[in-house]
Formats: sequence, C-alpha cells, structure tokens
Amino acid sequence: MKDVYTEIANRIIEQLEHGVIPWRKPWRGRPDGAVSHATGRAYSLINQMILDRPGEYLTFNQVKAEGGRIKKGAHARLVVFWKVYTKQQRDNAGQPVTDHAGLF
Repeated sequence: MKDVYTEIANRIIEQLEHGVIPWRKPWRGRPDGAVSHATGRAYSLINQMILDRPGEYLTFNQVKAEGGRIKKGAHARLVVFWKVYTKQQRDNAGQPVTDHAGLF
C-alpha cells in the first residue's frame, strides 16, 4: 500500500522543482481543471495538485458501469477522499452536551 502523505509530498516537490507553485492555481471553477465524472464538480486543491492534468476523471467502477473499458497499460491516478466528521461532545455521564436551546 502506498503512503499517501509521501505520494502527495513527492508530487508537490516535483511541481515546485518545475517552477510551478501548485497552491496558486485557481483550482475551483476552472473549466479546464480536473473534474469528477460522477458529480461534474472540480476536485479540491489537493487533488488538483495530485492529478496535475485537466480533464474528467472516473473510477474503474464508473467506467465499467457505463460500458467502457480501460486501455491496456493505462495507469491509475491517486486521489484523496476526505470528509469532516463532527464528534458530539458528551458529559462525564455520557450524555450529549447541548446549548441552552437544546442544540448540539
């Protein structure tokens, strides 16, 4: 299994060595950036830096579901999925902590 942090750091270093400052790219709303085939939305900054090329990206299963095939010798590209999870605070008795209105 690849170390994702090392892969990302290596990609950023590679781009910096070529004179590209990847976080200066306007990664959102670019019609020529990397976009998700499933949603049509532009990928996040980190994925724009990793993919490094504009275009529409699909997963292997998305290609299969649409009746497509992967060319022999094609290589996969790494993308990072992240999601913010909120952890509900609990008191010493294990009960959810709420504000005066009863909201979390």
